[in-house]
Amino acid sequence: MKCGCSSTKCGCSSPDNSLTTTKCGCSNPNNSLAKEMVRLSPINEEEITLPYAFQWEPLENAYKYVIVIDEIRENRSVCVKEIKETQIQLEETDLEVNECYRWHLEALDSVGHTIATTRGGCGTPISTFLVQPSKPEFTSPTDQWILLDFSHNESNIQGLGVYGFSQYTAYSLLRKHVSKVGTNPDRKLSKALLSSYDVLMLHSKYAGPIDPFAPSEIEAITGYVTNGGTLFVLCWGSGGGADDPDFYNPVLENFGIELKPIPEPKFRKAENLDPEIFHDVNEIALQCPAEIVGKTYDVLGSAATGEHLLVKQGYGQGSVFVSGMGMAFQDSYMGRKDERAINNQRAFVNLMRSIC
Repeated sequence: MKCGCSSTKCGCSSPDNSLTTTKCGCSNPNNSLAKEMVRLSPINEEEITLPYAFQWEPLENAYKYVIVIDEIRENRSVCVKEIKETQIQLEETDLEVNECYRWHLEALDSVGHTIATTRGGCGTPISTFLVQPSKPEFTSPTDQWILLDFSHNESNIQGLGVYGFSQYTAYSLLRKHVSKVGTNPDRKLSKALLSSYDVLMLHSKYAGPIDPFAPSEIEAITGYVTNGGTLFVLCWGSGGGADDPDFYNPVLENFGIELKPIPEPKFRKAENLDPEIFHDVNEIALQCPAEIVGKTYDVLGSAATGEHLLVKQGYGQGSVFVSGMGMAFQDSYMGRKDERAINNQRAFVNLMRSIC
């Protein structure tokens, strides 16, 4: 059954999630205890293609059920359906593809009162899921693969409801517009792991202690680029690596590149951009940028005040790209749908297409 109720992947065997009487003002006149209904636990993320069916166990005295689908990024309901059955099938017309959603249930009696909702109150998700297109939306001419390593594999894309420093938008844009994407399954980068990928993206660093790159990893990365691989390092200057020179600089040292924090950056835009790459982008909104210094690289983007923020360095048979553009390519600055975020998204896609 495709709905997931017979699959341990969806957590249907877990006793932790049940439907209980609501206390959140959902029109229930009494708070009598409802029987357990749903045996689905919240999960990190499940990828689905549409149409897709969700199923749950029936609740006594329930006349019908309300299924609410919320788009995580916009924090809004995009699909609300009332049915009497204990299964719902989502169609392509119900949701946008390539977005992340959460869903929850409410049970109504015959007069329309909410007698139960998923435990924790209205809006508590049963699970999150990422809708993928049934057919690829792009054709990668080189069939390249990108390996994403988030904060030295101490972060990932699965905190999908968290707006701020996460990298879900970058991950989603790459999959939708650029190339095939994999995430780092191991804490340590190795020659064997890198051999399966054309591009290695080291994406940012959260504040706080993170394991530094081991000498074996630096050796593997250097050899990877020497033999034709592409390295792309994204850094931001406040907690994101540039203020911790022991984090990214040991990786970049062999390539003649260094990142430096900008103590009190007053600028918030990168305006001097390579027109061949950013042909439809005039500026990139920034926060917490880091300056890049070196001697032999090409400058692809800089601030109005002159600091180099995006560079390219040839090395052996490969290439190194380094971005000190702050949180421009974090969810903080391209995770919404306003003009600034859309502009940064366009810039990111343009840049990654030029790299891949």
